Amino acid sequence: MKNTDISYTKEKETISTILGNFAQVLNNGETKALADFFDRNAIFIPDGMKKIIDGNQLGKMSNGYLKRSDFKISYVIKDIIIENQFAFVEAFATTIENRISDLNPVQKRSIDFFVLKKEDENWKIYRYIFNNVRELELI
Repeated sequence: MKNTDISYTKEKETISTILGNFAQVLNNGETKALADFFDRNAIFIPDGMKKIIDGNQLGKMSNGYLKRSDFKISYVIKDIIIENQFAFVEAFATTIENRISDLNPVQKRSIDFFVLKKEDENWKIYRYIFNNVRELELI
């Protein structure tokens, strides 16, 4: 695919929409819907966690944490590069959630990296890694 290709631009827009929809599902605490965004062989590597979570396990998680903490996320996409059936997305994320211990709101920022894989004309998250999470004081 050439960078000047109109289909390349449309693919980038599609990927951006998918990640926006992914954020909305997280914001609504719909954990059962999360699996729909991930490839069957996906790997999710959250910052600070020792365990790598297989994409198939995400839909089986309880939505309790997302709801209890009133978790909200938004992404600002910095760059999308598409090579064959893979797309590489660098983004900045901002989250806000109520700390479970005292219910005070905490805002965090991170650098997020997605690899999406296209199969049967559908883009799915194949790898999702985020790190450099910084907690910010809310006034």
